[in-house]
Amino acid sequence: MKVFRIIGIALLVSAFGASIASAQSWTPVNAAPQAIGPMLTLRDGRILAHSDQGGDANKWYILSPASNGKYETGTWSGPCSFPSNYSPFFFSTAVLLDGKTVIAEGGEYNFGNADWTNLGALGTYTPWTGCINWVANAPPSGWSRIGDAESDVLPDGTYLQANCCTAQTRIWNGGWGATDMNVHQGNNDESGFTLLPNGKVLTVDTKTAGSCGTSHGYELYSGGAWACGPFGNLPTQLFNPSDEELGAAVLTYHNGTVIQFGGNVVATNLYNPTADTWVVGPVPPQGLDQADGPAALEPNGKVLAQLSPGLFNVGCHFAEFDPVANTITLTVDNPYCPADSSYEGHMMIFPTGQIGSVDYDTTIYLYNYAGSIVPGVAPTIIPATNAYLGGSKNNILYGIQLNGLSENNAYGDDYQAATNYPLIRFTDGSGNVWYGLTHDDSTHSIAPGTISYTKFDLNPAMPPGTYTMQVVTNGIGSNKVTVKIH
Repeated sequence: MKVFRIIGIALLVSAFGASIASAQSWTPVNAAPQAIGPMLTLRDGRILAHSDQGGDANKWYILSPASNGKYETGTWSGPCSFPSNYSPFFFSTAVLLDGKTVIAEGGEYNFGNADWTNLGALGTYTPWTGCINWVANAPPSGWSRIGDAESDVLPDGTYLQANCCTAQTRIWNGGWGATDMNVHQGNNDESGFTLLPNGKVLTVDTKTAGSCGTSHGYELYSGGAWACGPFGNLPTQLFNPSDEELGAAVLTYHNGTVIQFGGNVVATNLYNPTADTWVVGPVPPQGLDQADGPAALEPNGKVLAQLSPGLFNVGCHFAEFDPVANTITLTVDNPYCPADSSYEGHMMIFPTGQIGSVDYDTTIYLYNYAGSIVPGVAPTIIPATNAYLGGSKNNILYGIQLNGLSENNAYGDDYQAATNYPLIRFTDGSGNVWYGLTHDDSTHSIAPGTISYTKFDLNPAMPPGTYTMQVVTNGIGSNKVTVKIH
């Protein structure tokens, strides 16, 4: 469990980090109205950000890109408020496949008080201009807590929620299922969920006495049940028994490798979902670990992670895991490091391919990565037509890998910010950018080569004309198709 504190951030530029990798850089976004933390990408291209710890945790704000599609010069709107009794820190979040619903569940704190609450909320929104309308969502029957628990959206679009403090997990699909699926370790606290290409969900155990019979255990969810990993456990115990903290786990583009960062342990392990095996990964430099913290997959295939030494200590630095070279190297820091700890960070890839980072402050910094997009990971679109009626709804777009090949973003347990769903972007001849609203995808699978479709609505404010249409998933754009809006 993380130690709550109101953050006063000193904006210190790390000359040490800046000297390491001059090709990478950070760009500040126009300041938000209040200090923010977790971020989500709405399916109309806007960014939803929670006002967290340094602000009012009952509220959310929305960042809309500028007319040229850039977020650093975008505009903020809101606030959009949770139900009046719900003001959580460290909670579960997801954008659902219907395109207009956001779910939030639990929290380690409520109104700044340690709670492990079972409260939750569903948010719906009017695309492009509307705020989020939040209403209370009752917890699963029999659950007195949810707390700082992990969650995931499965390939069939259903939502899997863990209970932090028990072994329980439950499915939500417009309502909670009646049956719990229990993990084998004593409870879910400090573990995380990672969706795999084969449709299973990976969780690494953080208990020394789990019923999988090892302190190096992992589990896989499939077909409505959890099973202990069958073919060999993690080579390294990645959590410290005194705190059970664990770092982020990110599925990469390199042979489907998952990197699992250690918590209060200076180590990583790598998982191969195809072989169902683990190997020792590279050791982070300078004694850095990730006792809770964010990581995100760059379009170039590297994983950007915010690390810091020990348990909740300050001294953070940003590092990149290169799965091809099998190395972790420091990269340029943004102004939040080294003054913070890794757990204070929040990261998410933006539709531009930049990775947003914020540490309970009003300024998001966008990481500009170096290098080119990994071949073969971009979505491909196959439009049914090249002409659309302005403001039309429920248009269908077919494609390959519309959900990308990874959830892309991760945290130690809570604060999920997955972006593995298609956005649709239109650019006119003058460089003006418009996003449609995608919804009701045929699948949420991230298996390579998946053929699927998404429905989309056009923004009625788009003027008639000729546009370049493109799907973007996990910050990576598809092939471009010329279309006309009548």
